[in-house]
Amino acid sequence: MKAPITFFIGLGVAGLSSVQYLNGFSPIRVLGIAIGLFFMVFGWFVGWTKHRRFTVLLGHLATTAGCLVTAYAVYQLPSMQSSPTLVEVLDLPLFWGLFTIFGGYCMITHGYCACCIGQHDSRR
Repeated sequence: MKAPITFFIGLGVAGLSSVQYLNGFSPIRVLGIAIGLFFMVFGWFVGWTKHRRFTVLLGHLATTAGCLVTAYAVYQLPSMQSSPTLVEVLDLPLFWGLFTIFGGYCMITHGYCACCIGQHDSRR
């Protein structure tokens, strides 16, 4: 396994999206499952240190997408009828937007930081 943290984050995203898909059969959940599977395959077979430019590019794309999702979520907040439960918070776009922004920041940091790359390579 090249990047175990990436693999387990992908596993969590794919698992949570699968549960949400089975709960409501919303077609947008297939996108979450696909993203989770992408990170599982990438974490298992490829890793981040050999493809630094791809890591930085993907980090910038994730940060941009997270900002768009967060802006959409803030726009939706006034129309909520009641306070969400803890489980419903994991289903809201605001959670996924912030999760994606922080994930993009981590990818950018790992692409540029020699300490992260050296530490990752020393474990292999």
